[in-house]
Amino acid sequence: MRQSALVLAACLATACASAQPARSTLQIATVANHRTVVATQTGGWLHAAPVQTDVLENSDGSTWVGFWIDTPAQAGATARPPLDVALVVDTSGSMSGAKIESARMAAASFLDGLSDGDLVSLYSFSDSVTELAPPTVMSAGTRAELLRRVRGLYAAGGTNLHDGLLAARMATDRAPDSHPVRRIVLISDGRATSGNTDSGAIGDVAAQATEHGTQVTAIGVGVDYDEAMLNTMAVRSAGRMYHLEAPQQMASILHNELELLGETVAANVMIEFTPGEGVVIEDSDTVRIDRRGGVVRVPLGSLYSAQHREVLLRARIPTTGANARSLGRARLVWQRPQESTVREDAPMELSYNLTRDAAAPARSTQERVQAMVVSWEASQSQLRATQLLNQGQAERAEAELAHAEQRIQQAQAQYHFSDDTVRGSLARQSAGIARGRAAASSASQAPAAARPARARAAALENNASAMDALGF
Repeated sequence: MRQSALVLAACLATACASAQPARSTLQIATVANHRTVVATQTGGWLHAAPVQTDVLENSDGSTWVGFWIDTPAQAGATARPPLDVALVVDTSGSMSGAKIESARMAAASFLDGLSDGDLVSLYSFSDSVTELAPPTVMSAGTRAELLRRVRGLYAAGGTNLHDGLLAARMATDRAPDSHPVRRIVLISDGRATSGNTDSGAIGDVAAQATEHGTQVTAIGVGVDYDEAMLNTMAVRSAGRMYHLEAPQQMASILHNELELLGETVAANVMIEFTPGEGVVIEDSDTVRIDRRGGVVRVPLGSLYSAQHREVLLRARIPTTGANARSLGRARLVWQRPQESTVREDAPMELSYNLTRDAAAPARSTQERVQAMVVSWEASQSQLRATQLLNQGQAERAEAELAHAEQRIQQAQAQYHFSDDTVRGSLARQSAGIARGRAAASSASQAPAAARPARARAAALENNASAMDALGF
């Protein structure tokens, strides 16, 4: 691999009014990527099953297919993989005061946590985008200059989320194979008010980042940001979303992100599912789905040590014909963090049986997948409650959350989940719903003058809980 040239300069980059940020003189050369693909035996990380293996003949064929990955825990100290990180900070006028001060301190702390050899690029955005540093190799010589630049952040203007995210994506697109763990960290306290404000277009930018293995960590600060927009960034890039009640929490969140990135055991992870004859995988709002040549691909980005990751897909299957039917083949495609080789695990065959016994489907329920369905349904209730709270309908939100909490309790009694991971996840989600319901109740009972602020706080709490349950 050729060594990239690095040139330092003392001046900051100037702002530009388009998606292409102004170039500074802190430069790094682009390195060509070359990858080898090898077939491997499955290491047992990926598991998959339909929610029920027995399906009634001539039923509507609507079902669920669950996938879950359990990565191994790292044994002892291991070398951290090289990182490529783009840090993007909202510097619109609403970030003035404690928010921009905390952003400066958090960004400086984040840079201090990076290792020599990591790649980092820095951008700020308000009405336009300023490139504080293009992809730069972290070293003793560059660290001081990068720190100086983030300490010069100041707040003024509108909020051009689209162009800020696009600038970061363009930077991480150029990362060499030597840095397969890639992340965009975007900090914002507002709603898109400048440039392209369409949520679909901004979501597309996040989704396109996954083509190069990049995920987006979206951090919402305060109470005025557009949580649905940040949700979209996280979902469509298989990233993460954080809600910060106080700006001072930024440093700990960035530190947590850096620790997780350092524990990466697999990069560019992808679930590939080839549906059986007549099987259709439906679109989803809670996971990104790519379709190529009859293969359904779900990009997951990087996975860290001892991580449990779940993906739930809705399917429609044939319910006539032969009794034993193929649901499809699933396999995991991934890359070790410090290798350029792409690994394709041996595919898993999934099937189902058609039956005339009305009681058979219930008997064939797969515990892990059923729990995923219960959790998904509850998270959708939380997201609906979020919308209701934002519309000032706190009483309806409270009722929605009460129903979700009751549904989890009923499922626990009905299915008697035996898996500790399943029980623990549902218990945590139920507790999160209970807290959200209490917040919605507080909003509904508050004096009229205080009700909007309490409803907004309850909305953000429920949104954060729902995203956590969905794995983001």
